[in-house]
Amino acid sequence: MSVALAEAPVTGTDIAVQVQHEPAIVLLDAGKRDDLFDHIQREIDAFEPDLTTTKGRDAIKALAYKITRTKTAIDAAGKTLNEEARAKINVVDAARRVARDRLDQLAEDVRRPLTEWEDAEKARVAECEATIARIASAGTVTLDDTAASVRERGAEIWSIEISADRFGSLADRATTAKAHTVDLLKTALARLTKEEADRVELERLRAEAAQRDERERQEREAQEAEERAANEAREAEARRVAAEQAEAERVARIEREATERAQREAEAAARAEQERRDREHADALAAERRRAEEAERAAQAERDRIASEEAARQREAEQAAAAQAKRDADQKHRTKVKTAAKQALITCGADEETARKIVVAILASEIPNVSLRF
Repeated sequence: MSVALAEAPVTGTDIAVQVQHEPAIVLLDAGKRDDLFDHIQREIDAFEPDLTTTKGRDAIKALAYKITRTKTAIDAAGKTLNEEARAKINVVDAARRVARDRLDQLAEDVRRPLTEWEDAEKARVAECEATIARIASAGTVTLDDTAASVRERGAEIWSIEISADRFGSLADRATTAKAHTVDLLKTALARLTKEEADRVELERLRAEAAQRDERERQEREAQEAEERAANEAREAEARRVAAEQAEAERVARIEREATERAQREAEAAARAEQERRDREHADALAAERRRAEEAERAAQAERDRIASEEAARQREAEQAAAAQAKRDADQKHRTKVKTAAKQALITCGADEETARKIVVAILASEIPNVSLRF
């Protein structure tokens, strides 16, 4: 930089000559570029255009052409510089690509053991995570599970070995998940075992009840058959006796009718005479009786109204009392039936609370095909 400062100032003629011989200098040196612009500007400022003559107009054209030619020379030099620079850039880019690919391969070769270890570690962690997830999900007991399926799943989870070499930092999580799942499955196994035993016992009781009902039905049908036979025999004897009595009554009726007919004829004659006298007396009493009857009817109508209202009130009271008595009797009967069912379950081995829950479940229709008869 000190050498550049020591150089003598560049005159306008010198810069024009330099640019003429080497146009690229103004592209590589900002100072020379400014000197060139200043030289051209001074030349333009010193030029006096004359538009009145052909020579003056040609001089304007010549100056503009000179500036344009300088521009063309500089632009061509710039293109040449760009092409040279681009060739160098292409060489450098090719060398960069070779160096980059080679060094990437060398770095990959050096890191390969670590990469393979990291991939194996990721696979190990993923496998351990999957095992922990499988252990955790195995603790979920669904409605489709049975004691056998829970026992089998519990044995499978219990057999999973959790080693520090395999699980590493996940060993504690895996151990905790395994212990929790095993506890859940143990609890579920106890519950399902009891429920299945209860179902077996319930089926046994149901089968015994069905056998008992069938035996009672057969005994009832046999008894009904005996009663029908006895009734038919009694009805046949009754029909025979009735036929004999009917015949005796028919003969007695014929004799009685003959006697009664003669008596009726005599009585009819006497009655006709008596009726004539009675009609005369009745006519006399009729008017008085009608007056008394009208008064009695009015009094009776009032008594009937009062009696009807009292009877209605009495019926309502009796109906309410009967309904309450029926409800009390029904409630007492239902309590007796439920108590008997619970006692039967207790007799079969259930504790009182379990027996009570079974009876409640039957009443709530939660046990299929089982009900209580009241």
